Amino acid sequence: MKDDLINTFKVSRLMAEDMAGCLDDVKRRELDTWLLESVENQKFYQDIKEELDKGRREWPYSERQVERQLEEFYQRKKKVSRQMIVWWRYAAVVILLLGIVGVIRWQREGRQVEKEITPILQARGNAMLVLSTGEKIALSDSIQAIRGESSVNIRVAEQMISYRNESDSVREQVYNVLFVPRGGEFKVELADGTNVWLNSQSELRYPVRFSGEQRVVYLKGEGYFEVASDRDKPFIVKTSEDVNVRVLGTKFNLSAYAEDMEVVTTLAEGSVEVIMSERVVRIAPNEQVVFNKLDNTFRQELVDASIYSAWKDGALVFENQTLEQIMDRLKRWYEMEVFYTDDKVKDYRFTGDLKKYENFEKTVRMLEEVAGAKVEINGKCVVIGTK
Repeated sequence: MKDDLINTFKVSRLMAEDMAGCLDDVKRRELDTWLLESVENQKFYQDIKEELDKGRREWPYSERQVERQLEEFYQRKKKVSRQMIVWWRYAAVVILLLGIVGVIRWQREGRQVEKEITPILQARGNAMLVLSTGEKIALSDSIQAIRGESSVNIRVAEQMISYRNESDSVREQVYNVLFVPRGGEFKVELADGTNVWLNSQSELRYPVRFSGEQRVVYLKGEGYFEVASDRDKPFIVKTSEDVNVRVLGTKFNLSAYAEDMEVVTTLAEGSVEVIMSERVVRIAPNEQVVFNKLDNTFRQELVDASIYSAWKDGALVFENQTLEQIMDRLKRWYEMEVFYTDDKVKDYRFTGDLKKYENFEKTVRMLEEVAGAKVEINGKCVVIGTK
């Protein structure tokens, strides 16, 4: 019984560290192994996550109260040797309060921890438009027009927002920001006629009308650009990852997610310059530049550009990509947690097409068959191992 208690405390601490976002690779493997032992373990993990998420939204206790509860627990621990089995789950929850305290402190320092609590379905949510005034507008089908700024007319229809200049006399440059949530997509037609498709978990900051000698927008995440030609005003896409793209008129895909180790620019038509710190690389159609954020290096290679923009047409196309890379992309479309019982399986390779709107389990079974991995789905947990 003592060994059971020690094991419970150990697993509880692993879960607390995981939910606080500070679990290293070794401990991650320990937690994954425990989750794979039984469906009950996975359900308990999800129950705790839901309670933790609920606590973050409406947490009724101060850190002092949490610490007092822990102290009371440790005092009771000395007197309940015959009741250990009865309260072992309670003990686990109390230990997890340590993780909640950590999350509270990390949030005060500006760190964010994402927790998903919905089933493994396509995530739903409206794109969000933030005006220069700070006003936030959820873009739904019921919205058809938005009162514009700087004499610009803004219209919304069928997952698209468009900007039209009503007057050329206004020269003030103000910015809007469009946020696309997990599982979403949205198209923006900028005031110059440029079209931008934003992938899930992406953000675009742009002027409602362009002025000056350049057309500059700011991207976080992934976008496909069809840039309206204007040789007098280059179009520049800036990212937060030391990579910018400069064009006159062209079609290209740019993936610059903060959590990814690479920034990938893929050209479909025309010509672009990829600017990385002080280096400038010009690429032609069906060429790609991959910038590595870790070592500040890049590679330039020939590719099929259509593979990298297929997402905007409802498909996910993979060419010799690792299972880990594929699951990372799927996590932007579905709300789920992914666990690996063996690091080797992360490097399994897959080539093929997946439909973004496909039933998730059907998608996973295809990966399981082609990639040769064993996949178990329990609630929102996806556990991947070797066959």
